[in-house]
Amino acid sequence: MPYFPPLHMVLFWTFIACSIVAIIYSLRLHQVTGRQRELARLVEERTAELLERSAQLEVANATLEELAAVDPMTGLFNRRRFDVFLQQEWQRSNRSRLPLSLLLVDIDHFKQFNDLYGHPAGDDCIRKVVEVIREAANRVTDLGCRYGGEEFAIILAETPATGALAVAEFIRKEVELLAIPHDLHPERVVTVSTGIATKDGDQYPRMHDLIGACDKALYRAKNEGRNRTSTDVAGVETAPARVI
Repeated sequence: MPYFPPLHMVLFWTFIACSIVAIIYSLRLHQVTGRQRELARLVEERTAELLERSAQLEVANATLEELAAVDPMTGLFNRRRFDVFLQQEWQRSNRSRLPLSLLLVDIDHFKQFNDLYGHPAGDDCIRKVVEVIREAANRVTDLGCRYGGEEFAIILAETPATGALAVAEFIRKEVELLAIPHDLHPERVVTVSTGIATKDGDQYPRMHDLIGACDKALYRAKNEGRNRTSTDVAGVETAPARVI
């Protein structure tokens, strides 16, 4: 007769086999879980490294972008930044219906100054004028730029023509008070002329119209004798008044 082990033996060995399988499965599961945890840790570390590098790259890019918008000699923003900022303020003025003023400031007889005293003296003269511009355009919403060699642009947001005129006259008088010698200037000191244009409503349908009006006002100030401020508003002009 065939041999059949007792039921309790079958159950015992079945239990042993299942236990062995369970232990092997548990060990394999523990190994897999450990590997998963290690992999998750590595992924977390790599993600943190990538995020840190990304943040550093963003800071570096922002720094480079800022440097690219700054005139290295004066520290003022350059023409590139001027174009971007004026476009932004132009659009904001259109939405808010608040005035926007633009000033173009030019050092009088600067070529003659450079020819007489040399370029290092010319650079020093420019820096001194820039300090006055910084003092005048000191609000968070103001922006001073080096527009050309000896020409500077100042954007005054939310500023009517009267406020722009006050800023321009402050600059003109303070530069004259610096008393920088200029023997080829009729007044024997360095002076500046300024043109002003103000967008206050719809009189300038395009941004370039405002720039053009400001440029014409500056030309008028130069043509009428220099060391003066001229605006796009008829009858609002300032003749030079010696303060030294």
